[in-house]
Amino acid sequence: MRDHARPPVIALAVAAVLAACAPAPEAAPKAVPVVTPAATAPAPPRVPSGDGLPGQAVFVTFAGADSAFVLLAECEGEQGTAGQRCRQHIGVLEDGRWHLRRSPLPDITGDDGITADIRALAPGQALVTVGTGRDPDRTWVTADGARTWTRGTTEVKGTVDAVPPGALLVTDCRGIEDGGCVESRLALVMPGTGEHRALATQPALTGVLVPAGTSRDGARWVSGVDPATRLPALAVTHDAGRTWQTRALQGPGREDTWGLRVVDSGTVLYAVERGQLPPEEVVKNGLRAIHRSTDNGRTWERVWSFRPGRDPRSVLADVVVTPAGTLILHAEDGVYRSEDGGRTFSKTAGGPTPGTVTWTPIGYVWSHDGGPGEYKVSLDGLTWHTFVLGGSG
Repeated sequence: MRDHARPPVIALAVAAVLAACAPAPEAAPKAVPVVTPAATAPAPPRVPSGDGLPGQAVFVTFAGADSAFVLLAECEGEQGTAGQRCRQHIGVLEDGRWHLRRSPLPDITGDDGITADIRALAPGQALVTVGTGRDPDRTWVTADGARTWTRGTTEVKGTVDAVPPGALLVTDCRGIEDGGCVESRLALVMPGTGEHRALATQPALTGVLVPAGTSRDGARWVSGVDPATRLPALAVTHDAGRTWQTRALQGPGREDTWGLRVVDSGTVLYAVERGQLPPEEVVKNGLRAIHRSTDNGRTWERVWSFRPGRDPRSVLADVVVTPAGTLILHAEDGVYRSEDGGRTFSKTAGGPTPGTVTWTPIGYVWSHDGGPGEYKVSLDGLTWHTFVLGGSG
């Protein structure tokens, strides 16, 4: 049930950042509707630092502004060698500060590296998953802020009619070819127990069904393949998975597409299509296309497509959409901006450091693999609050 890429794991939910819409100039038929920003930018949540936690932060996941979990690794020895040894810790945000709590994970020896991740299910509840190519996934769940852990399950048993609050939507692979998943269904990790259940009503998509984000109105998106056109497509539910509507997208084609991620500014939706680019592009997180919708996802326009020599060529997790409609895209080689709805981009000079940005229950969260556990959070993509996790010991 693993994705192709593993950015810092953030649980998806809804945050409210609304702005008024100003009409586009009549003289420009392809002009992008501009959203007038509020007079005062929304202040980002004040997440406290946990720089007294041991080791280096690996993944942070939020159930809300006052409830979060972080997985940390405290390692000795040369990285990537048989002599390396890492102890894994769990930190919990509770009562306004970070606490070091019990971890169910064993120490790591050898060159496997960190293969675990952690995902918040609800306030005080989280799921830990660990596994390698040799070992099947193992899971643990906590319902009391990591004071105790219960061994979870990985096998999907039974069905549920709707996604309950705190449940995690995941991919359940149903067909494997050449070591990769080719067909799947949607499943849920249930809060409180960590048990896996299949969703009773599945979207009318084929291929690998991947959770594609939760927009600000609470709609849940899933990407897959349209069975008629065999092109990448989206499905959306507004009633917690009881019913789904599918949305066709325009090319560039299914081949080598990993899936889509949906983000929005409150008035405009963007679907970023990631996938494998030609080997000569030498990127790990290829950007294949950007799709845009101005009618709440009923129809989509492909505004950007990969072409050789055209930047940006990669994307790290989600794009940022500001209240004024500017797109900010963090790529492997820098940060890019678009002022025309994703049709063209320019590389920023002397701007923010490239990093992984993900939409979460508390807004956009920025992280940087090479930094000392530094994170940033923002509601509008413009005003950021910095907090630090790990670094002691």
